[in-house]
Amino acid sequence: MSTVTVLTRTGRAEWGRIWSVRSSWAFVGAITVAVVGVGTLMGYDASGDPAGVPPGASAWDAGRQTAMFALFGITAMSVVTGAADDGTGGIVPTLQWTPRRGVLLAARAGVIAATASVLALVLVASASVVVWLFVPESGLPVRAGAEMLAGLGLVFGCGALLGVGLALVTRSTAAGLVSVLALMLVLPLLLAQLGYPWAVTVAAHLPGAGALFLVFGEGPSDDMTTTSARLTLAAWAVAALAGGGWRLLRTDANR
Repeated sequence: MSTVTVLTRTGRAEWGRIWSVRSSWAFVGAITVAVVGVGTLMGYDASGDPAGVPPGASAWDAGRQTAMFALFGITAMSVVTGAADDGTGGIVPTLQWTPRRGVLLAARAGVIAATASVLALVLVASASVVVWLFVPESGLPVRAGAEMLAGLGLVFGCGALLGVGLALVTRSTAAGLVSVLALMLVLPLLLAQLGYPWAVTVAAHLPGAGALFLVFGEGPSDDMTTTSARLTLAAWAVAALAGGGWRLLRTDANR
């Protein structure tokens, strides 16, 4: 059987595995409420004072404000779906069914990252549309929306791959979630608040700081640029996936 055939079959199995557990649906519901709910509140507040919309701003700019909620949600979802069968012991029959571990790695990372990223983009776009419905004056230009969603696609994709990688490294939902929370939220904020030059430098090189800069244009260090933030986020995603892939390929499922 060709590698492409096995990869396709494994990808379909991974897709089914994601949606066969209630936790995935719970994540979708929670992320939807958070992202679209925040968009609704922003639109409602702006509808009371349309003149308060900044010149040149559009509904997409408001929708962007919900991106971090989407990012945290899909990253956590990626960890949970990536480590789910390790916690239940289902990884053993999974590896028996797909003994080519490299194929399993590619299918799992690809399907989870694609699913989570598309979900986040759809929700951010929906939040933007909701804002526009409340404040039509803000406008919803297609080009601006395409540019924003393209940029956020990289952020969401890297966040999802980071979650999958940490799930494969830790083989534990709890440990994976703690790791993601630390790297994406706690450590960047804590180190930045310390104010020491070394702490700010370390914070700027964490994935959470890179994501924050790409979404809002601000970060813990004044030296951060769009390119450096993208490289930082991508490097963490690749490193986590490489570490998780090494453990999947080189160690037994119960170790």
